[in-house]
Amino acid sequence: MESLACVECGDVPEEESTWEYGLGGQWTRRPGGRCWSCHQEREERLEREAEEQLEAARTANAGLRPCWTCRGSIGGEEGSKLELRERADLDRLECPGCEQDRVAKDLGSLMLPSPTKRELMAALVSAPDDPWWEERVLHAKLYPAKARRV
Repeated sequence: MESLACVECGDVPEEESTWEYGLGGQWTRRPGGRCWSCHQEREERLEREAEEQLEAARTANAGLRPCWTCRGSIGGEEGSKLELRERADLDRLECPGCEQDRVAKDLGSLMLPSPTKRELMAALVSAPDDPWWEERVLHAKLYPAKARRV
């Protein structure tokens, strides 16, 4: 029985409480496991941490530029299965839903439009309002118009 001591609180269970939650929905206690109360506390703590991480990701992603395609949050639709659970990379252009749609329709990778000469000249005078400006300039350098269909 001492080998069945809870790894968190160290309590040695009574004979009838030697159970641990298993795949079949049955509580079966194994050596190195947790007692029921420690198991519940751990599950609740993990759930709370996941919710806090998701809220932090939502807040961080709301501050980033919107999705290029749908103009929604770059982190995805709130509450959807595809919503990002961590902060989106700075080079991300579309939300997970739009990316999945692009793959499903076999559209290939997203190519941002090159800045026009007028936009480039205006950028020399003032900062553009376009939240994707830096990415558009980078795409124009990486993928010149001659190498792709415009």
